[in-house]
Amino acid sequence: MYPSDLLNFFICIAPSFKTDWCSDDNYSVDDDGSYTFHGVCTEFSHYFIDQDAHKYITLTDRKWKPSISNPDMKLLFDWLENHIQEVETKESLKTPEGLLSNAICTCFLENISQTNAGEYAKRFMGTRSREYFEHWHVYNKKL
Repeated sequence: MYPSDLLNFFICIAPSFKTDWCSDDNYSVDDDGSYTFHGVCTEFSHYFIDQDAHKYITLTDRKWKPSISNPDMKLLFDWLENHIQEVETKESLKTPEGLLSNAICTCFLENISQTNAGEYAKRFMGTRSREYFEHWHVYNKKL
């Protein structure tokens, strides 16, 4: 897998993410046009957090309106779950699979962990992603 595959997956799940990715505000693309798993996950986490449905979410009002349907949320988090390694080692970080796993955890799950988006997303997470997420999760409703 390559960072471009991850980017294409996120755009497939949330087509409007392509606009954010292609904007001049995206600092995750190097001058030569290259980017990493970590950069893609960071940009997608900002997109994910900024969804309007999360801004006023409560525990009894769980609506996702703008661009990711519940079936696609399930697909997204199932995919993420399947790409998180159970054990991260120095050696695993030298592989594309290890880098992807680390990026998902450190640049997506950590970034959403203290947001309305993270609170909303918990119900879609699998065991590994939820376990990692909970280490960082401190939720205070943000208005």
